[in-house]
Amino acid sequence: MVFTSGGCRDLRQYMNDPRVREAFGKLISGRSGYTTVVEKREEILVCSNCNYQLVGDEKFCPECGTKIEKKKTE
Repeated sequence: MVFTSGGCRDLRQYMNDPRVREAFGKLISGRSGYTTVVEKREEILVCSNCNYQLVGDEKFCPECGTKIEKKKTE
């Protein structure tokens, strides 16, 4: 069993399982066949110096040369 740094169970491996979505939909709506909408947000990366929009795999900004610092969001 995998735990997060806060001591909670890490259940991300089950996020895209259709059986879990069906069970969650039934729990929320009270009826079978309800599908939940899972919104996944993609954070747009921009250079902190010149606000150039980055692809995400750069180590340095192609516009101004500033080193890109990526933040951990887990």
